[in-house]
Amino acid sequence: MSFKAKLALLALSTMLALYAVVGGLLARRTSAVAKGNPYVQLKIFNEVVKRIANDYVDEPDLGKVRIGALRGLADGLDPYCAYLSPEQATRFKPETMAAVPFGMVVSKYAGFAYVVAVVPGSPAAQAGVKTGDFIEYVNTVATRDVSLYEIMDLLVNVPDGRPVEVTVLRPGLSKGEKHTLKAGPFQSVVESRMESPDTGYIKVGLLTKGKAEQVAAAIRQLQQRGAQKLLLDLRESAHGELAEGVALASMFVSSGVVARTLGAGNAVTTVMVQPGATMFNGKVIVLTDRSTAGPAEVIAAAIRDNQRGEIVGEKTFGAGSQQALFPLRDGSALLLTTLRYAPATGKSFMEEPVKPSVEVKVASVEPSLPDIDADAPSPAETPEEPKKVTPPSEDTILKRALELLKGEAKQAHRAIPKTQLPKAA
Repeated sequence: MSFKAKLALLALSTMLALYAVVGGLLARRTSAVAKGNPYVQLKIFNEVVKRIANDYVDEPDLGKVRIGALRGLADGLDPYCAYLSPEQATRFKPETMAAVPFGMVVSKYAGFAYVVAVVPGSPAAQAGVKTGDFIEYVNTVATRDVSLYEIMDLLVNVPDGRPVEVTVLRPGLSKGEKHTLKAGPFQSVVESRMESPDTGYIKVGLLTKGKAEQVAAAIRQLQQRGAQKLLLDLRESAHGELAEGVALASMFVSSGVVARTLGAGNAVTTVMVQPGATMFNGKVIVLTDRSTAGPAEVIAAAIRDNQRGEIVGEKTFGAGSQQALFPLRDGSALLLTTLRYAPATGKSFMEEPVKPSVEVKVASVEPSLPDIDADAPSPAETPEEPKKVTPPSEDTILKRALELLKGEAKQAHRAIPKTQLPKAA
């Protein structure tokens, strides 16, 4: 390798080491790169670059090496961090990462795009996408090859409202199943009903702006109908605003800390109960599963930590964070997590999801992928197959929660037809 190339690689190694140190300081709690002495990490980077300079068979493309290394650094932090090329940074929109494309809350799990929750009646639900699906391809782009930001960009910023094809994987399918997503309106509404003469049920949905007010209206209606106990269903509540989660938790918790936010440099901010907001003092049971995430985890943890009720179901997904974009001198940028949500005590939800006090195993606790053929053709080369319809199963989590409220092991319940409250404008 030429002396000039070696000098360029040395400069590259120094730059990468600096990025590694900065990334470590910004996310020291979770990044493997950040653990330990940052100068030790710098030595490792230098060692790698020297090995490339001395032993790689050809003269490397330094641009590709740099971009690949930067992407790897961001990917090693958490699913919500990303390296953006100059072109991506120029058209970056903060709302992209906060979107719910086609009614899907999307994260990354096991390297794939993962559907944390699907809004009932949304375009995604109508197309057949289900909560817990892995997205193998968006159109012909493999989600294993790109960041979550790039996946969201493909799903959100669609030219002229064109349909998007996703190939999903789920246990029980022998191969990927293709679904066509078409843009359309959808609402995440509050569902409420009486489950028995003294027990009300509320399914919250996404914690978008105004949702706490809708839940408050549902509580008042149920109390007027005689509700002295309440089932608060936070399943498929995987997205929204922290303020809405705090406001909703304050309806059940009268005082104390609702949550904390954890920032860089061990910065901690406590979030207190909203004074005078308590409106339900009866027995409460919270329903959770893997589709419970973000501000909904704040609600579940607040009710748990203040001993206001049981949490029944499965452990939550583990999310809740905020990101910021940091421009770099060449026009590219780093999208970094700068804040995480956490309960009153303990680690952030991303590190330690909320565990139920009464566990009900509906499926495996962790999402699982079916066997994947690494040599399988892309969606463009794969013929369509008839879609399989799975009959609905019994809601065992709800059934167990009702048993706990009634204090009876086997008594069945009859649900009174639900009412729906429209989403606030």
